[in-house]
Amino acid sequence: MMKEVGYTSIALVLETWDIARFMDKQFETEFGLKAVQKMFEMEPRTKAVFGYDKSEEEGRAHMEIHARAFPGLLDSVIQMLGPDVEFIEEILSQVGERHRAMKVNPSYFPFLGKALLETLEESMQRKLSENERMAWEEVYDEISNVIIRTILKQ
Repeated sequence: MMKEVGYTSIALVLETWDIARFMDKQFETEFGLKAVQKMFEMEPRTKAVFGYDKSEEEGRAHMEIHARAFPGLLDSVIQMLGPDVEFIEEILSQVGERHRAMKVNPSYFPFLGKALLETLEESMQRKLSENERMAWEEVYDEISNVIIRTILKQ
């Protein structure tokens, strides 16, 4: 079960997310693409999830669909953070089911988390403070843990 994230963490995540969206004029179209590209650089094996092992063209097309959806999904989840975690868990479990069907390796999630934070800092045009980073890590860990638990369910 997803634990309730503290108010301070939620406030810091929402604040920095809004700063990134405001500062980066191409946020909606580019954030997910940048994050996924960073993940590929950190762990090239993640490219196989998107079909790059079959062909560059297929991989690129599949990756672009997912990368463009990523900021919207993340935005929806962080906007709903708070005391009612059951609804968020239901959504994240559905995401986990799709990731299980795609045979996503749970070990890839830390790479996406690191890529997310780096891309966020680029969009904000500044480094995250220690408290902001800890808040994002707490939120991302909770989100990814629900997805990973669903992937690992038999």
